[in-house]
Amino acid sequence: MKGNFFRTIKILIPSIFIVLGLGFLLRPIDSHVFKKQITTRILTKEKHIIGRSINEIQTKQDWESFDEYPDFVSKIVLIAEDKRFESHHGIDLLALSNSIYSYLFSKENRGGGSTITMQLTRIVYPEIRNYPIVVRKFFEVITALRFELWMTKQEILEAYLNSVSLHSNIVGFPSASLQLFDKHIRFLSVEEAVYLTVLIRKNHSTNEEIRFRYNQLREKIPFLIPYLENPKDLTIDTQKENKNELNTQFKGENQHFLNWIRVLNPLPDGEFVATISSQLNTEVHSIVNSELEGLKRWNVSNASALVLEKNPNHSDELSLVAMIGSKNFFEEGNGMVNGSLAFRDAGSTLKPLLYGYAIDKKIYTVNSILSDEKFSYPIGFVGNYLPRNADLRYWGDITLAEALGNSRNIPAVTTIQRIGVPVFYQFLIGAGFLHLKESPSFYGPGLALGTGGASLLQLSRSYGTFMLGGILPKIRLGYLKEVPFYYGESKRLLSEETAEEIKFILSDAKLRQRAFGRRSYLNFPFPVSIKTGTSKDYRNSWTVAFNDRYVVAAWVGNFSGEKTMDVSGSFGAGRMVQNIFRILMDDKPKSVYTPKFTEVRNFCKLTGKSATIQCPSISLRVRKEMIQSEICDQHSIGGESSVIGARFVYPSNGQVYLYHPSHEKEKQKIPIRIREIKTLKNPKLIWNQTKEIQLSIHGEGSLSIERGKQNLELFDGVIKKASVQFEVK
Repeated sequence: MKGNFFRTIKILIPSIFIVLGLGFLLRPIDSHVFKKQITTRILTKEKHIIGRSINEIQTKQDWESFDEYPDFVSKIVLIAEDKRFESHHGIDLLALSNSIYSYLFSKENRGGGSTITMQLTRIVYPEIRNYPIVVRKFFEVITALRFELWMTKQEILEAYLNSVSLHSNIVGFPSASLQLFDKHIRFLSVEEAVYLTVLIRKNHSTNEEIRFRYNQLREKIPFLIPYLENPKDLTIDTQKENKNELNTQFKGENQHFLNWIRVLNPLPDGEFVATISSQLNTEVHSIVNSELEGLKRWNVSNASALVLEKNPNHSDELSLVAMIGSKNFFEEGNGMVNGSLAFRDAGSTLKPLLYGYAIDKKIYTVNSILSDEKFSYPIGFVGNYLPRNADLRYWGDITLAEALGNSRNIPAVTTIQRIGVPVFYQFLIGAGFLHLKESPSFYGPGLALGTGGASLLQLSRSYGTFMLGGILPKIRLGYLKEVPFYYGESKRLLSEETAEEIKFILSDAKLRQRAFGRRSYLNFPFPVSIKTGTSKDYRNSWTVAFNDRYVVAAWVGNFSGEKTMDVSGSFGAGRMVQNIFRILMDDKPKSVYTPKFTEVRNFCKLTGKSATIQCPSISLRVRKEMIQSEICDQHSIGGESSVIGARFVYPSNGQVYLYHPSHEKEKQKIPIRIREIKTLKNPKLIWNQTKEIQLSIHGEGSLSIERGKQNLELFDGVIKKASVQFEVK
């Protein structure tokens, strides 16, 4: 019984191995196994290589069809590596026996007996190099047989020529031809093919070693003698790289885009031709660094810039043609930070979107009157929000167009309060500001002033909405196998009428003159719509500008978050954008904007109504469909303002004050201010319906602090004109 058991085991074990071996041999070959490490060449618009996608083993590998190779390439490789390739079935028994004999009995090791098919096995399955030699050879043999069973000789050769390691991190003849000779494989010369074949045996060799093996191989290929009668002097530097790739790869201006596109999408084999222009990127990079030299004295250390270009054949997209992430990609510390993708306090750059939404939803019109006064906005149980203008002044009643053009903060906060912070928050999410992860209450009304942050790419894309008639564009980044590759999706964000109204407001140099002066970097010799932004403590300076062809954006500041020395958007980033726009438009026609949905009308600057000849008027471009507004009747022949209406500036309705019991009560008085107090003949201010509060001729006063709900009522004689309720806790 025991003998039968062992006989059965002796039969069973070999049978299992045979079955497993046959199963392995008969399993079809997945062609993807040969191409899993292919890297994509990433080229600029001018077809200059700036880098590649990254594979698991950090190599550079291209793949070309066997038909692309000159005939002599495969012949030279076969003579050097496997002269009986066409006759064997994956295993050359003669070469293998010679190799074993040499290994056992000869002091001179003449190399292995591996066929090209067996070499391909080691290339595809590099982990087998760690196996014991017997196991490794068995695996090579059975895998080689499998390859020969399922693949043609030409397919095996194609896989080998595209996958064999040749030099450093260069894999395959196509990649080596591009890197070392700056040419496609189809243009490879005989001498160059011989040279690359020599590198198969030893990637890293001295020139003397290469020359010796080169001449040795030449003697074995008599059919190529006519091509080699006067061979070129072999002075090829094994460290040489593709000239175009070197020239562009080590320019920092291209590296930020290269790293971003690698992360953004796992690139397939072939080529990715970017919309980025290496020439324009170089010019923009030069401008950025030139401007930073002048800004050093203002404690500015870095900057970023972007340029998007309109495609005349597509109304819903823009192309990214320049991206500068920092002044120097290779600078130690923060050089590799891509500032064009970083999120920072956006300052006033979101105001065009805020007012655009308010106009689109018919909450306001371009000529709506907004108050630029000192207001305190209640924000739930947290307290009050007291925004200030950059110049610390208050202009009183102004039109929405003036508020946007001059970037006034108080009207913007009033607008977001009117719209609702959650509503504007959702609008921004829809506009691509997907980094806003906190709740709307976390950002509060400061969201109107950029406290939620933004990136240069987000801002550039959103401003493209005004260029494209209200459509938020998708951004074309390049072409994968001639198929466009985009960032984001296009969608309608605003109406065409609203987009045009905002575009004209931002292009009106006269409209913004009060805040920015007659001469500034925001003025251009051709039509450009422009908006600046400056964050708190001057930490971030922004400028975004566009015309009918380009969107140009720049950020200036410090990656550390350190404050600059009062560098505003109009000064820091503004000059940068000015210079970039000038080189873009240097040879382009400077045509004026052509209105499609709007027309110019005159409005009273104080009432927003249609102006008479007595009104202090302002010319604004509004949509043609707007119903003719009521004619202003509140100005006399002398141009004096009549009764517009007295009202409270502060306290405001719902405002909450906090009483501190450890401080003197007299030092905690509540300030009062009333606008247009002079329009009342007999003004009286009553506190809690009992006590009259004295006011100055300018409508200012104060109130003793008392806990509880408070009420102030303003009368003109016995006629109540205004009232406000607030609370002291």
